[in-house]
Amino acid sequence: MGKFKRLALLFVALLCFPLASFAGNVDTFGIGSKATALGGAYAAYADGPFAVYYNPAGLTQIKRPTVSVGGELMDPSLKLYDYKAIDANGNEVQPYGSTISDTSPTLIIPFTGFAIPLTDRIAVGFAVYVPYGLHLKWRSYSNAGMYNSFESYYMRVVATPTIAYKISDKLSIGFGISIGRSYSGSERRIYAPSIPALNNKVIKGNLMDAVNYSYNIGIMYKPTEKLTLGLTYRSMTHTHFSGNVKVVGVQTVGADTSIDHPDQIQAGIRYKPMKNLSLEADVLWTHWDLIDEYTIHFNHPLLGKTEEVFPRNWKNTLQYKFGVEWKASKLITLRAGYYYDPSPIPTNTFDILWPDGNKSTYCAGIGLNFGRFSIDTAIQYINATSHRHIRGDSKELNGSYSDPITGEPGSVDTKTYGHLWGYSLTLNYTF
Repeated sequence: MGKFKRLALLFVALLCFPLASFAGNVDTFGIGSKATALGGAYAAYADGPFAVYYNPAGLTQIKRPTVSVGGELMDPSLKLYDYKAIDANGNEVQPYGSTISDTSPTLIIPFTGFAIPLTDRIAVGFAVYVPYGLHLKWRSYSNAGMYNSFESYYMRVVATPTIAYKISDKLSIGFGISIGRSYSGSERRIYAPSIPALNNKVIKGNLMDAVNYSYNIGIMYKPTEKLTLGLTYRSMTHTHFSGNVKVVGVQTVGADTSIDHPDQIQAGIRYKPMKNLSLEADVLWTHWDLIDEYTIHFNHPLLGKTEEVFPRNWKNTLQYKFGVEWKASKLITLRAGYYYDPSPIPTNTFDILWPDGNKSTYCAGIGLNFGRFSIDTAIQYINATSHRHIRGDSKELNGSYSDPITGEPGSVDTKTYGHLWGYSLTLNYTF
């Protein structure tokens, strides 16, 4: 084959390759160990600095200046079983039928907050936290899934100043503005065995939204001493990511996209049948279907393309949360929680960037009260409710093994399963 023909073949092939992939749904693993131990069923409780997230109106319950500092360690364990990829020409992608295990690092998720009553009716708070984020890694070699993704991350970090006002002894309202910064990135390899110059090259993207905004509104109503109702709205966040996408060793271009973070509504009811026992049930709605697709724009053509469109078609979800707290003594408080978290990702847009499925989360924790100083702990186990079976119906996976000339997709059959362990500690001091 002459040099001109080789260049023409390479150009045509490049036009057919998916270039980069960003964003996925990510989880709020918990902000503050008390709320985490209660399974996030906290909208009608919210009595500490992290009320700025769960329900800003709850700040009016704080009687003295309080500071909370802590973090959570998350240890994910994810697997793709019997991963069978066949390319558009009917060839088995090696290793064929293998099990792929993640090599993700242990995630460290910090949070800190401060709250102070200004008057009998007005309280303010300020907290810095990660409302959601995840970082996944897989082997970047000897892994048939590496052509879809072998590393991905997505995170938003916010600072949230908040004010709350007690309208009456029964009713409080609160409002906060979250000023955030978001990060997104991914890496994968190109599958092009017919083009050695391109085959197995790494496509890497890193984008950041330097500043974005959202707000939290909360209402807390106590019709009786035993019953509390809480309602929180967390607004959508409009973003504009920019950065670069590169085919390592070949080309680097500037890139930008918009991926809005979804808004949420959380409603909770807390009941205290006795002084030292409380029960809470919450429902959390997340507006995932605003993410139907997104487009990566390149400031110069990258491998023959000026943009790339990624369909998502995510679905709205309802989480059901339950928490129980028992004050065993002045020193010790025991907590437990559970919530069910359905996946917003349909099978036809499932990918390895965020191999999500329906999950159940089991939580427990201990609070230790030493007077002005207290410690809250939590442990949580997040487990897929069943294996998710992808039977060749994921456009995202199938497209990773397309024919470089015709663009005809391949086919992937695999089962997914996973769990995460989380360990949380919060230190509190009341002045």
